[in-house]
Amino acid sequence: MGAGMTSSPCDVELARRGAEDVRRLGAMLLGSDHAAQRAAAARRLGACGFVSAYASLRQALWDPDEGVRVSAVNAIGALAVRQSAGELAALYAWSGPRLRRAVLRAVQKIGLSSVFDGILTLARDDPDARARGLAARAERALSRARRRS
Repeated sequence: MGAGMTSSPCDVELARRGAEDVRRLGAMLLGSDHAAQRAAAARRLGACGFVSAYASLRQALWDPDEGVRVSAVNAIGALAVRQSAGELAALYAWSGPRLRRAVLRAVQKIGLSSVFDGILTLARDDPDARARGLAARAERALSRARRRS
């Protein structure tokens, strides 16, 4: 909100409920015994619009289930969390093709900044042709954005 603007009681209540939802979904993401529930919680956190959800999503990047990890990466992309670059780079470096492609799509959603150069460098030589294609598109978009600025 701008200077001099105040929150309405409705805005405050919505923010409070949103924070409660983030906590509840984060607990489900990190504590459920069922991978399908954890993946659904990650998807809902990505749709919530609260960047504070990243605290739970970050931990879920190391979930034993690949589907949960993919959902967490997608959610981080949807929330456009730039500070995820280090974790996404580490995940990219040791993951299989499905997860590497999810990381590249998330990077594109987040907005392609120099913090993701390491991931794009790794992806340039990826054995998976689809990952290389995603990386090439991302690099072209980043190059165009840098020329404009």
